Amino acid sequence: MSVEPETVRIPVVRAPEPRLHPVRRFGRWIATLALVAVVAAALAVAVVPAIAGATPLTVLSGSMEPALPVGSTVVVRPRPADQIAVGDVITFIDRDETTGDTRVVTHRVIGVEPGPAFRTMGDANNAPDPGVVETADVRGVQWYVVPWVGSIKDRMISITGLFFAIGLGLLVLAAHLLLPRSPEPDKQQDETRTRHSDGRRTA
Repeated sequence: MSVEPETVRIPVVRAPEPRLHPVRRFGRWIATLALVAVVAAALAVAVVPAIAGATPLTVLSGSMEPALPVGSTVVVRPRPADQIAVGDVITFIDRDETTGDTRVVTHRVIGVEPGPAFRTMGDANNAPDPGVVETADVRGVQWYVVPWVGSIKDRMISITGLFFAIGLGLLVLAAHLLLPRSPEPDKQQDETRTRHSDGRRTA
């Protein structure tokens, strides 16, 4: 009579996955938030305006505060002149009648004259802008505003911003190399053993 040998099943014990060091976990959390913020800002000031035919502009002065803080990005898009009304914020080319110099200005419409032509004024200014804005000089009407992005962008493309980015990158690299990947493992995990059916112990 033949007897088949008994099959012994040995349980497989997997070592627990190493836990990340708390500082590394915090760094990943911050990096994730930063990535989400960068993607959202890129969509708001680049992708969406490009798709909609709008124009993003950085606010350089406080003439429209608090509606348009310095350093924010205002996105304007075209609108027919006959649909622009009092209260709208428009971006236009301001022409100096004396020197002929031009600059881009974003102010609020406070009056509409036949033509149409527009009288404007900054929310933080004490007096209306001199002259009127002709239809040909209007570049668009405010669509939405993204705070801080314009200031951050201008700083990042400067020499100071470049050095700041390099320093931040070196700091992150140093933290990655110097910090331990996981805290000290528990002694109980180091002494984990499995027992075979024959009573022998194995590591």
